[in-house]
Amino acid sequence: MRRGDLLLTPGWHFHGHQNVSGTPMAWLDGLDIPFVATTDQGFFEFGPDQVRDASTPDRSRGERLWGAPGLIPVSAAGQPRPASPLMAYRWAHTDAALGAQLELESEGHPGVLEPGHAAVRFANPTTGGDALPTMRTEMHRLRAGTGTARTRTTASSVWQVFDGRGTVTLDGKVHELEHGDVFAVPSWCELSLHADTELDLFTFSDAPVFEKLSLLRTEVIS
Repeated sequence: MRRGDLLLTPGWHFHGHQNVSGTPMAWLDGLDIPFVATTDQGFFEFGPDQVRDASTPDRSRGERLWGAPGLIPVSAAGQPRPASPLMAYRWAHTDAALGAQLELESEGHPGVLEPGHAAVRFANPTTGGDALPTMRTEMHRLRAGTGTARTRTTASSVWQVFDGRGTVTLDGKVHELEHGDVFAVPSWCELSLHADTELDLFTFSDAPVFEKLSLLRTEVIS
């Protein structure tokens, strides 16, 4: 776990945490507990008292097998998995992908979501869909001085400011944003963002659930 990484803990996987550094560590957990509880599908059991593997390699076993861009092991071809077998999405790759979109835009080529707004979605290499079956995970980058269109969707989302400063407008109310801030966007709440400096934000939502039920609706207002 390093700054900016997305780590997955799919269902039916024991997981634990350890800090082998000399400084405190903090992270944002994104959970589908409200959906699981509503559908009465909760299941939990305690695993071992200690983390089974205390090693901290630069590249995990999952990355070594699944982390090559556009390549999957033939031994697993044609075997889609509900959750991504790649459980560590490294910041260096995310940062490079966002930067490439904005560079291409400045060269006159398509690729950004809207002017000055780059975005990537973390995907399951076995299906091309979302990395997790019940949650959508994305990273967004806005150029300084740019803003997004006003949108609303039936999905709910949580956002965290990874870096930079700006504002978010939720149903007409403006909120200042800076590094580390977290805000929630309820279903059908009007959302728009503005970047004072270059602004990086991570977001997760329950969009895949509603998408599978054909209940996902998104409206671009302006």
